[in-house]
Amino acid sequence: MMTSKALRASACLTAVMLAPAAHADVTAQQVWDAWQDSMTEYAASAQITTGAVDASGDTVTVTDFALNNDIDGDTVSMTIPQIVFTGAGDGTVDITLSDTVPVEFTTGADVDVKMSIKQTGTVIKASGTPEALSYDVAADQYVISVDKLTGTDGTIDGDMRVALNAVKGTSTMVTGDLRESSYDLTAGTVDLLVDITAPDATSVMISGKIDGVASAGTSSAPVDLDFTDPAAMFGGAYVAKGSYTSGPSAYIIAVDGTTTVNGTATNGPGTMSYSVGPEGLSYDITATDVNADLTSSEMPFPFKLSAASYGFAMTTPLAPTDAPVPFKLALDLSGVTVNEEIWAMVDPSSALPHDPATIKLDVTGAAQLDVPLMDAEQAQALAMEPGFPGKIESLSLNNLTVDAVGLNVNGTGEFTFDNADTTTFPGMPRPDGTVTIDVAGANALIDNLITMGLIPAEQAMMPRMMLGMFAKPVGEDAVQSVIEVKDGQVMANGQRIR
Repeated sequence: MMTSKALRASACLTAVMLAPAAHADVTAQQVWDAWQDSMTEYAASAQITTGAVDASGDTVTVTDFALNNDIDGDTVSMTIPQIVFTGAGDGTVDITLSDTVPVEFTTGADVDVKMSIKQTGTVIKASGTPEALSYDVAADQYVISVDKLTGTDGTIDGDMRVALNAVKGTSTMVTGDLRESSYDLTAGTVDLLVDITAPDATSVMISGKIDGVASAGTSSAPVDLDFTDPAAMFGGAYVAKGSYTSGPSAYIIAVDGTTTVNGTATNGPGTMSYSVGPEGLSYDITATDVNADLTSSEMPFPFKLSAASYGFAMTTPLAPTDAPVPFKLALDLSGVTVNEEIWAMVDPSSALPHDPATIKLDVTGAAQLDVPLMDAEQAQALAMEPGFPGKIESLSLNNLTVDAVGLNVNGTGEFTFDNADTTTFPGMPRPDGTVTIDVAGANALIDNLITMGLIPAEQAMMPRMMLGMFAKPVGEDAVQSVIEVKDGQVMANGQRIR
């Protein structure tokens, strides 16, 4: 498996490959100079060599351009046989690269990945000034393929590639005290193929297609920022935001080995957005109409899963902050269903409702972070110590929803915290606030679990007693619990329990 260092090397390569799109100028020589500058800026430790550079008029031809970057034993190398920068005579520059660009990743002696990037029908045009550069690209196809993958268990043979079809894109960059860039990229379709045989003779085939892919974003960073150092990159100086959207997608899956698996998976349109800055990292992903239909030699019947929607969102600080900043955690699983054969395994008598299930969670708050989470040494030290590495100012339960097997739970609440008092509740700041939980269908669920034989009748008394102690009836098989924490006291529906 690739280490975090290899991922850093991969991120460096991605920045390097995008760099030419962010640097262009009015003459071929200036574009070539900007290309070299961008390589060293995004990969400060990289070694760059060229076989020959021929400047003739307003054309610069570069042969055997090579980049090698070593980060603590993890390496990335890339070779471009030929790059031609040609002045178009109208203040723009056309850029032509070799049709195939080989790339190699290594992680010490563990993993060696040989890849190639192939382009077809590519038109690249650069324009602008040294202070405000822009780039336009159109291509019939870009294909990123893995030509050879060697891991600790041996060589994986086969075909692994991703093809972007009907590609169009633009990018701009303004350089001053900061390097500010923006991009907008679309692809008509994306094709995915993994058809491999592992050293243990297990074969895996995954084929997929995604329609209507689009990505856009902006970023701002100091010109001397080290993109290979996560602690520096996510320390607040790098500011970026972006979005990704895709249309429907479909996949075919086949695994043949000790266990065989065959099936399909589809989903509707999806979105992803992110932002990085002084307040940390935000990430939000959604997908709709998710479906999976699988068969396996280990199962006597198919496994079918569907969901109307899926969503996950997170906001978290990454670097030390002088004051509390927002954090968030949200999950949305709506309309989840499985086939009746799966239900029959856990509920053969159909005692439970088999309606689509929904689980939602939305928690927000404000917290102050005292240590950089992206610093590997400090992150490892934090893993060994309990507690939050900073101060929590507030926490809000905006939504808790559980609607499944006849049980419905809804909750909301809000708390503030006194970080100067960690003795009233040992080891944590003293909370003040209220949470309200509404539960419907709990007794019916308990009855159904007794009918199924999962809970003995005599053991059902305990959960019913707990409902009676901490909740009050508000309807038929519906109860409500209001938990209030104030001045170190804990009360349930007005009754003190601490």
